[in-house]
Amino acid sequence: MISFEHVTKRYGERLALDDVTWRMEEGEIVCVLGHSAAGKTTLLRLITHETQPTSGNVTVGTFRGRLSRGHRALLRRKLGIVYEDFTVFENVALAVRIDGHFHNTEVIPRTLRALQEVGLQDKQTALPSEMSFGERQRCAIARAIVNRPALILADEPTGALEPRSAGEVLALLKRVHREGAALLVGTTRPEVAEAIGGRRLVLVEGRLSEGGPAGAALDAGGPAVHAPATHAIAPEGAAPEGA
Repeated sequence: MISFEHVTKRYGERLALDDVTWRMEEGEIVCVLGHSAAGKTTLLRLITHETQPTSGNVTVGTFRGRLSRGHRALLRRKLGIVYEDFTVFENVALAVRIDGHFHNTEVIPRTLRALQEVGLQDKQTALPSEMSFGERQRCAIARAIVNRPALILADEPTGALEPRSAGEVLALLKRVHREGAALLVGTTRPEVAEAIGGRRLVLVEGRLSEGGPAGAALDAGGPAVHAPATHAIAPEGAAPEGA
């Protein structure tokens, strides 16, 4: 599904990714763990073709190498993005229309189903600015899943969330995976990697490697990630301590 072949990415003199080679298969969960500025966002932006490698090749499904504008649009249009000036319903419905469905008989039922899945059916007319961080993340997930893509990308999906909302967002992502989508998560937080499961990769100073225990893997190659205890994530289906 995703393949990086000796990919290096530089921004001027700064080396973001250094000779990275890895593969992700269909239906897999992969968590890329690394401290801030380790290169996680660059790796995800290479997958969406928002940026191009300095050297090496990136393949996503049938898309390989440098893409035309039209092919980049085809690749990106299923990704979850929250537009601040749209209501929740319009955010999700836009993804349906971009995918080529314009009639309300298609748009409305698909949009309502996605909002129901993430628990936002009562927030259809709300603007993102009127919502909590957790609700905005759930709206982004609804946009990502409304067209039933084969791959979900999540860049720091719990970064600004309190424990209960973080647990809800991770539970949603895991449910989407159980329904058939591959899931790639980038995070600085070891507890997110533990909660999301799947295969763990550790990114340190542009180098990607298979990871064991989250903290130990980071300690071995670069600055460790130490999340505050107040940000501990409740296991799926369980209330956080003190709730």
